[in-house]
Amino acid sequence: MRLLQRGNASNYTLTADLRADGIPPYAILSHTWGTDEVIYNDVKTTPNDWHKKDGYAKTKFCADQAQRHGLQHFWVDSCCIDKSDAIELQTAINSMFKWYRGAQRCYVFLSDPGVALWDAAFRGSRWFTRGWTLQELIAPQIVEFYSKEGVFLGDKRSLEAAVRDVTGVPAKALRGTPLSDFTTSEREAWARNRKTKYEEDMAYSLLGIFGVHMPLIYGEGRENAQKRLREEVQKSVKGAHHNFLISFSRSGIPETPHFVARDAEVAEMRRMLCSDGSRRIVVLHGLGGIGKTQLAATYISRYRDEYSAIFWLNVKDEASIQQSFARIASQILEQHADVGSLKGLNLQQDHGKLVQAVKAWLSLLGNTRWLIVYDNYDNPKLPGRKTEAAVDIHQFLPMADQGSVVITTRLSQIDMGDHIRVEKLKSEDESMQILSKASGRNDLQDDGDAQELVRVLDGLPLALATAGAYLKRVRVSICDYLRYYQASWARVTGDLHLGSYADRTLSSTWQLSYKQVQAQNPLAAHLLRWWAYFNNEDIWFGLLRARSETGPAWMEQLSEELDFNDAMGVLHDYGLVEPTAMFQEPQGYSIHGCLHSWTSHVLNEEWDGCLNKLAVESVASQVPSNEEAEYWLLQKRLLPHAIRSCSTVQESNFPLDWAFHSLGNLFADLGKLGEAEKMYLRALHGKEKVLGPEHTSTLDTVNNLGILYSDQGKLDEAEKLYLRALDGYEKP
Repeated sequence: MRLLQRGNASNYTLTADLRADGIPPYAILSHTWGTDEVIYNDVKTTPNDWHKKDGYAKTKFCADQAQRHGLQHFWVDSCCIDKSDAIELQTAINSMFKWYRGAQRCYVFLSDPGVALWDAAFRGSRWFTRGWTLQELIAPQIVEFYSKEGVFLGDKRSLEAAVRDVTGVPAKALRGTPLSDFTTSEREAWARNRKTKYEEDMAYSLLGIFGVHMPLIYGEGRENAQKRLREEVQKSVKGAHHNFLISFSRSGIPETPHFVARDAEVAEMRRMLCSDGSRRIVVLHGLGGIGKTQLAATYISRYRDEYSAIFWLNVKDEASIQQSFARIASQILEQHADVGSLKGLNLQQDHGKLVQAVKAWLSLLGNTRWLIVYDNYDNPKLPGRKTEAAVDIHQFLPMADQGSVVITTRLSQIDMGDHIRVEKLKSEDESMQILSKASGRNDLQDDGDAQELVRVLDGLPLALATAGAYLKRVRVSICDYLRYYQASWARVTGDLHLGSYADRTLSSTWQLSYKQVQAQNPLAAHLLRWWAYFNNEDIWFGLLRARSETGPAWMEQLSEELDFNDAMGVLHDYGLVEPTAMFQEPQGYSIHGCLHSWTSHVLNEEWDGCLNKLAVESVASQVPSNEEAEYWLLQKRLLPHAIRSCSTVQESNFPLDWAFHSLGNLFADLGKLGEAEKMYLRALHGKEKVLGPEHTSTLDTVNNLGILYSDQGKLDEAEKLYLRALDGYEKP
């Protein structure tokens, strides 16, 4: 690399060709070429005629700016490279990105007229359309923009939004994030609408963007140049070990037609899986139907060019594993028939040998750039957990410490690698996209019923896709679907098989987890079933601690806090519950609204009046008096459970008059007078029937009802009740 320097008499000289370890601090110019540029041979002569060239203004501008920033040396491509020397030109083009990255400052000279007038003219500058300026924008840390008059317009940080919008280069790349964090296709897209004078330069200008080098062959054409570039990129990304390259195949990989990209989770997977070749493992865990499989498939679609081979294993049971390994062996043999460990094996019969042979191939020295997804690892072999046909994933992992592994599971207990808990979609817009794609119905954004359905399904991808599939199959209104969902949940969700859930439905995907919970901790299974009679959010230990002589035997265990915590822990392990941050103390837990519907319509297909009564009593027993500390906070927590439990309880032989009276007080204190009236009336009816109209407990309810009517402005009714209560209290 040679640099320019300017003397006191405005005479310019070039340094000798400098070694990499002897380059002084320098500035660098980025510009678009015109017809009258100062070239290398000009600078080598006396500065008479070439100072009159149009291009001299840019050279002088760069020298002036460098001097202002205390830099004695600067570099301008038009006059620092001897383009007549083919070897030097090749070296320069292959080194260009490094030279721009090494500059103290990069000055962008925008030669378009009117740029100083700012926004529209700046965004429309020719500089943004040229191929070579892409690396000149990305490589340097400091990039400053100037108009042709030398007016400072801003730098790439202050103008980031405009530069990002015009170029399509994301802010992270502009700020210096390693380019290896971006996929090959993403980096190619940045140059898609740019142009170069020579067609081959569309490939050559990307050498630094991809961090590769290759000889230049002007005249080979753009297509050949780009083909060679892709080959070099493949070698760089996957290594030079072509013996391990397997063409990408979607065989075994589930389709994700309705998936909405989870950019944050995909980026986190990318960070965790970045490696020098040593083993990296990411475990995706969460509620069934939350989108773990789709997330893994989307990661593959986005980063498949980064790997030499990609395989997908279904590890739900031994039969599925055997089929998956047979498919992998077939893929390897199709392109590498000389793999000795696989030769002569019967793909349909030699299951154990196939597993060992594939593992051996994946463990070969240099075979480090593969990715394997172990999907549906929902029945793992874990210490202290006894289930039939449990799978030990370690038997199916290659022995060598190399490659990348993604595991999808409902269980958070998998003690391997880095974990990502996949949660519901946070954005209603993303949920609406899934609903729209799956249903084939457009323009749902402003549809009030669609917005309500999205809120009810609460970011659960499988529920959204299931609803969309039903709406596509049955041409009913979304309002009707909402009604069906509330009344006949199992019928509108039960028999629709979707994409990557080809072997599961919304109901069956949770039924498997429920059976495993039953086997591991029966109390947790009972608790999940009982949850249908409470609100889905904020269950805590004290709420379920109430005792009843009519309750089932398992309910006694809930009086022990350790048993309660163990049960919640198991449900959390399977992704069925989440700790809630609604209230700090005591800790509460929530389940997803769609899962709550499943507990109501499937686990409680036959409604259990005894469990409903116990739920009402549990809530009523916790209603605080106004003298208790922070009683209003407990009232707030109890209200949703009171509404839920009372909305489903039927008249029965179980006496609930005291509970209704207590819940009437709760509703009244919180200003829900209509609900309070219903509770007091139910309490009064029960007490009159069991205790008689003159009993003091009955009269207490009469009095409270009178207070309520007074608050409602029903003064005549209130007076009658006050008089009845007074008369009753005065009787001996």
